[in-house]
Amino acid sequence: MPEPFAPEQLQTFLDKHSLSGEVRFMGSGYINWVYAVGDDTILRATRPDRDPEDSYTEAVAVPAVHAAGIRTPRLLFFDDDRDALDSVVTVYERADGVALGSLRVDQSELPSLYREFGREVGRLHMRVKEVDDPKGWLDTQYDYDLREELEKAFAANRLETVSYDWLSKWTDRLQPAIDSSYERKFIHNDMHAGNTMVLTGPLRLSAIIDWGDACWGDPAQDIVKTPVWAAPWTIEGYRKEGGSVDELFVGRVMVQNIGIALEALTGRWEEGESPWQPMASSFWTNLVRLMAMELPDEWRPWLPDAPI
Repeated sequence: MPEPFAPEQLQTFLDKHSLSGEVRFMGSGYINWVYAVGDDTILRATRPDRDPEDSYTEAVAVPAVHAAGIRTPRLLFFDDDRDALDSVVTVYERADGVALGSLRVDQSELPSLYREFGREVGRLHMRVKEVDDPKGWLDTQYDYDLREELEKAFAANRLETVSYDWLSKWTDRLQPAIDSSYERKFIHNDMHAGNTMVLTGPLRLSAIIDWGDACWGDPAQDIVKTPVWAAPWTIEGYRKEGGSVDELFVGRVMVQNIGIALEALTGRWEEGESPWQPMASSFWTNLVRLMAMELPDEWRPWLPDAPI
């Protein structure tokens, strides 16, 4: 992996934007190098070996979301001049808390957290009606082709025949959701636990971060990576905030979760690089956990048949 920027390069960038404070390298994500500047500012610089498209998406998405009162850090600067740093750079106010995905938590606190999270997702979908995007920097929604992912996994010898046949029947059952239409909303499109900032004592939502996949799309997409076992609580909070849940909403959540889980079997992510490797594999665990729960009636049409 390329080395982060030299201190003098970073200082030139800080001087350009009249920023000050101790600079600390926080680590490397799949897309960005991350630095803390003082106690209140985060600098995210696209790695030279990665496409900067997420930073462009954030540049138009975050101001609209923050203006709507959604809990997300304010974007202070967007800089794609590549003069001080050979990178596309976004500079944010620092969010309080830590990423939920990095914590060991009291599991009994999760239902209330995800109901709160669902309300925030509902506010996002209800409040953001337009985004100024003259250059087309917003992302587009990616839909998993469930049948295609199933066939790829089987062809790659990641499923034996009995499991393939059973999953094929489940896919048939999900077909109405696969074919469904929906009212498009402005969505984050990557609402996993690594992008959910929380405070502890008690566990509560602080902010939603990383808007690099934001787009206009299916509101169910913002429940997909919740994870799925928390989706019933998330949907409960979502409804309380006025979010609209049509009769095929839960089915679309299931379709996308199974699609991601199947894609994980074929391993398209680069070895040792993408955080999606462990996260994608966890989708199978999340589905097992969902099946062990007592679920609202609206989930029953989308659950698999008994194995025999």
